[in-house]
Amino acid sequence: MYYFIVNPSAGSGSGMKKWKMIAALLKKQNLPYKVYFTRKSGDAVRFAQAITSRHEPLILAALGGDGTANEILNGICDFENTIFSYIPTGSSNDLARALNLPDAPEESLALLLNPEHIHALDVGCIQSGEDSRRFFVSSGVGFDASVCHEALSSRLKKLLNRFHLGKLTYLGIALKQIMLLKGTPAKLAFDDGRAFSFPRIFFCAFMNTKYEGGGFQMCPDALPDDGFLDVCLVEKVPKLKFLRVLPSAFSGRHTSIEEVHIYRCREAHIKTPRPLAVHADGESFHFRNTITVSLLDSKLKFIS
Repeated sequence: MYYFIVNPSAGSGSGMKKWKMIAALLKKQNLPYKVYFTRKSGDAVRFAQAITSRHEPLILAALGGDGTANEILNGICDFENTIFSYIPTGSSNDLARALNLPDAPEESLALLLNPEHIHALDVGCIQSGEDSRRFFVSSGVGFDASVCHEALSSRLKKLLNRFHLGKLTYLGIALKQIMLLKGTPAKLAFDDGRAFSFPRIFFCAFMNTKYEGGGFQMCPDALPDDGFLDVCLVEKVPKLKFLRVLPSAFSGRHTSIEEVHIYRCREAHIKTPRPLAVHADGESFHFRNTITVSLLDSKLKFIS
């Protein structure tokens, strides 16, 4: 059985347009499926919980943006029997970019019905106190999370999505957020005993893939199936220099800059004296001053 969770409003309505094309193809091939449409935040979590709680082998497809995929990931309660598929219709689509997934609906469906590869992908998890959230792409604290928080309710994002330029939302908001940056002290520690103290940081990104924020290659060498998280920490730099650093992250050239630090780990802890914005796959994890980021022991089967 094929199960689809569709965010019809993703990409300013392109989610529903793509679904109609896919539904027509499924009907033409007389294939059994069930579809669930989200209306509000949290729907995809609940749908995924209900679908996977049967503990039966199934293929579960997300049709939406990275946020929709993240909600479904956080609802899956049976990794063993679930094969995940992703049909991108969002504005950033960093998960699809990292896995080289097709954009055209007919190609996406062909891949789902006749998978060439099923990979066991790492799943990240961010924790703070009793709260936790899984992620596919990345999690971060500070500047990148502030950009994500603002993008979630951005009118600019909705406008640019209409012209299929949604990824520029993050660049525009990032330029605005740079003007507000002050930096904060931080302590970063890893599971292998490495520990660092920084007088001021702008942000720290924990990457399961190399992309976030609509194509920024925060950690160019990150792979979603290597059993490690890659970490990009940026210390405070003069704002004019940071304006030059940010565009270079699209090509991954920022890693050669003195204030940029790249690490690799399976688990990391970061602590700041004041709460900072935190995100998981671009979804808000609120404001925290202590977080732990790690990989789950279990991997998720993913059609790619």
